Amino acid sequence: MVYSLEHLYQQSLAAILALALLAAPQVLANDNEKVDTAPTSAFTIEVFNSRHQAEHLQLYYPQPVRLEQILIGTVANLSLLPKAQLPTAQQEPEQSIYWTGTGIYKHFPHPNKANVISQLEKVSELVDADENSGFQQLATQLSQFEIGERVFTPLDYDLVRINKASNPLVSEPMTLVLPSRPDSVWVLGAVQHNSEQPWATRSSASQYLKLVGTTSYGDNSIATVIQPDGVIEQHPIAYWNKGHKDIAPGAIIYLGFNNLPAGYQSLNDEIINLLRNKAL
Repeated sequence: MVYSLEHLYQQSLAAILALALLAAPQVLANDNEKVDTAPTSAFTIEVFNSRHQAEHLQLYYPQPVRLEQILIGTVANLSLLPKAQLPTAQQEPEQSIYWTGTGIYKHFPHPNKANVISQLEKVSELVDADENSGFQQLATQLSQFEIGERVFTPLDYDLVRINKASNPLVSEPMTLVLPSRPDSVWVLGAVQHNSEQPWATRSSASQYLKLVGTTSYGDNSIATVIQPDGVIEQHPIAYWNKGHKDIAPGAIIYLGFNNLPAGYQSLNDEIINLLRNKAL
């Protein structure tokens, strides 16, 4: 096939422009917003497909940029992630992202993670013998989770692009996790077996709880569901108030502990607030 000089020139110009944008993400800053021009430290955004994998991208920015530009730069460079991290070779990298579970984090681990684990271990020593294994199991599981300090802001690109309030200026190092869609949920808390269970369409909180077994010291009317985007929901599980609510892949079903010892009454809330910061 023969191309005209004009056609080749247009192709070359487009290629040069694309390379310039990828090589210099800082030039993508929002022209409609005034950015502080005072000297600032450069920062790096680390991009993971999963926090359980060491391989990741590093996007360098010499000055503050809008979240929109970070998302643009991330998607443009996703193909640089190792192929093993992309679940379906036939899909484009951005199509394999589970946007519902995407999260951006200030740092890892979460500042309250060690404290919550410590409280669980102490409570396990205060409760009856038939209860302490539940607290110990949860403490062990939390220690294995990747839990960071999550920034709860929408990461849907279309929303970020059109809504100024959802497009903040980013000026410090952060970690962006763009996971593939999981095929499981976690069931945790006052249950017999804190464990990961296969996700099933339209399965309810009570159905997942039956798989792991409930306990006499757990809440028997309400389960807390933490959706992958960090949204917290209360799902009824008692026979007299059951009502279906969807649970997304990657969610956490948490059954609270009843009759916590004095001094630990806020532990359920602290656990829930910690779990909504879990990275996929």
